[in-house]
Amino acid sequence: MTNPFFPDMRQRNTTTREKMDLADADLEQLLRTIRQFKRINRLVSASRRLMREHFFPLMEREPQRTYTLLDVGAGGCDIAVWAAAESRRRGLKLKITALDNDARIFPLARRAIRNHPEIRILEGSALELYSLGEFDFVFSNHFLHHLAWDEIRSFLEQVIARTRLAFVMNDLKRSPWAYLGGTFLIGLLAPRSFAFQDGRLSIRRGFLAGEFRDFLAENFPGIPVRVRETFPARIVLVYTAGTKLDKP
Repeated sequence: MTNPFFPDMRQRNTTTREKMDLADADLEQLLRTIRQFKRINRLVSASRRLMREHFFPLMEREPQRTYTLLDVGAGGCDIAVWAAAESRRRGLKLKITALDNDARIFPLARRAIRNHPEIRILEGSALELYSLGEFDFVFSNHFLHHLAWDEIRSFLEQVIARTRLAFVMNDLKRSPWAYLGGTFLIGLLAPRSFAFQDGRLSIRRGFLAGEFRDFLAENFPGIPVRVRETFPARIVLVYTAGTKLDKP
């Protein structure tokens, strides 16, 4: 019998689909889940801290420029809205493309960006970026774990080819303690939605730093994509154009 608090974390669960990804998912619960992600992202995703660290310092080197950002798997656009507001606060100009493949949540996302004309919402697949052109920055938050390894390879190939300055991919670290913490925290932050069950499954679909380093060494040798671990229980891929590959 599977231990409900400490399931086997030795291998990624790449076979079980999250409920919110299903075509017949209850729409009310789906939209409630997306609204709750705003609170979850603000409190525990580390997305704001990562953008402050890796994107805004590059923008401030040439503050007169207009920069572009692709937010992959943007959901309800809470991260895109924050990035737009933070850019305004710093006196910077940032145009954001919020990409998602689930049109069911677009009414919610459009309400979120109604005061931010610098954000556009685009329906499309993250595995078909060829028509979108280049961006200064590419960001994803809790997106990679939805993909199988071959899909991650295809996605990163396209992102690397389309990133002018930097990208950051923020995702979940797979561990028994992350699963245990998520079991209690998500239950408190996101009642009556898909977030509790899907969130715990997401952790089981998450990553270890070592397996991502091995994956990058095999599939992207010589490309300076760094793998970081950061609080709380996150695995982050960071790429900055012009940097050199870290020595082992």
